[in-house]
Amino acid sequence: MRSRKTVWMVLWCALLLACPETLEPAPNPSPEQPTPQVQQPTEPKPTRPSSAEKTWTRPGDYDRPITAGNPLKGFLTSHQWTTPDQRVPHRLEFLYLPFDRIMPTAGAPDFDGVLEPYLEASAARHNHMILRFYLDYPGRAAALPGWLSDTVSCTPYEEYGGGCSPNYEDPRLQATLLEFIEAFGDRYDGDQRLGFIQLGLLGFWGEWHTYPHGEIFAPPAFQREVIAAFDTAFDATHLMLRYPIHDSPERAIGFHDDSFAYSTLGDVPWFFHTKLVEAGADERWREVPIGGEVYPELQSSLFTDDFVVDTYSQDFLRCIEETHASWMINHGVFRPDGGYEGRQLEGAQVAALAMGYEFAVNRIDFTASSLRDGLVDTSLRVVLSNTGVAPFYYPLALQLEDESGNRWELATDLQSLQPGRERTLELNRTDVPVHHLSETYSLRLESPILLGDQVIRFADRDTQGGTLAFQPDFGCTVDDENVAVGSPVNECICDVDGTFITPAGLPCP
Repeated sequence: MRSRKTVWMVLWCALLLACPETLEPAPNPSPEQPTPQVQQPTEPKPTRPSSAEKTWTRPGDYDRPITAGNPLKGFLTSHQWTTPDQRVPHRLEFLYLPFDRIMPTAGAPDFDGVLEPYLEASAARHNHMILRFYLDYPGRAAALPGWLSDTVSCTPYEEYGGGCSPNYEDPRLQATLLEFIEAFGDRYDGDQRLGFIQLGLLGFWGEWHTYPHGEIFAPPAFQREVIAAFDTAFDATHLMLRYPIHDSPERAIGFHDDSFAYSTLGDVPWFFHTKLVEAGADERWREVPIGGEVYPELQSSLFTDDFVVDTYSQDFLRCIEETHASWMINHGVFRPDGGYEGRQLEGAQVAALAMGYEFAVNRIDFTASSLRDGLVDTSLRVVLSNTGVAPFYYPLALQLEDESGNRWELATDLQSLQPGRERTLELNRTDVPVHHLSETYSLRLESPILLGDQVIRFADRDTQGGTLAFQPDFGCTVDDENVAVGSPVNECICDVDGTFITPAGLPCP
């Protein structure tokens, strides 16, 4: 049974339409307990949702240089050749491995003893590895395993420093290579440390040619088997092939141009982009990566005043735009003796930024509405665009986090966001405590491929590390003092649109 004082309080709240909550029946006091006192409400609160609404907007503040050092893109070299500095920031490195090292004996490859130390070292440097195995590297010792060389013949040649090309028609060699590819995929498909794998193995440098001795190259049927074997063995880790040959354009295999900016663009039939067009693969970059190596003889003059654009000396940025390449080996940048300096270094830094993906936040809209009893409804809209020349290629999500540690994934498939396109991502929430309106929020791109301290920086001037933080601006002003949404001033309450209302939701006099 309610006490008379309680009844009066209920009537009072009903008259004012400002009762903060329904009062529970008071228990009958025992003789030993004092009669509980009902507290007067200390803060007025609206008893029904306000009709006001406000949208806070943050336009993008585009800044490309801040993305320097984003993973899986840009210039790189090999730690086999030098210890590179970060004059051109990068998170990639290249590795050549001779096949006889990974297969010292017949049977299972020696991944633990040979490949793992390299992968552990690159991961410790927070770099993804681009990997290629070879059997024949002109100017170097043959990489055909000794246990195979007794039965597998080879053909000597003198070009490029000379060597001996193995007999790719030998059934034992063919079986060994196909078994190796299967074991390689079983062990390393989806390995976070591997950025890209080049099919390699066949031809000079593992580049799938023996020019000018085409007659000693692997027969077409075996080439197809190798392509199919790699495609079967690797689903998660991206593969790359030197040329768009056979059925490779229909498979999940990218391409690498190892004479980039020398024989990339033009009408010459054997040029890289010309071959892509001829094979119907010039749009494959939308799903699979394009990379390669700046033609070594051009590396020293690239980005200098002496560099002349002609048939075999091509405009680098145009080559990037046409091929949509994500990365390029360019040892000339990182050479300890005669590496890039001054204007040449500046040109390389600009070119590195032009490669691959790039994400910019074009606009953030944060809307608050329906203030009632310390709660609001909110709506967040983020307009994200890919301002680069290629997709990201690996799974990519956009994450939102608030100061309270709450997290939301606004998108989980941003690897499908193509260059020149934008996507609007939304998050609608109800019954949000009003104090969340004054919190700082952060946007971050996340991917399971990222290593160590790797982050993906937005092309935005406010990016700190891999985070773009923003704080919506809501509240009221009284005598140059800020008042938070939902807070009282005398008998009035600050609404989301910066005005004051009565507990009944009416404009405050």
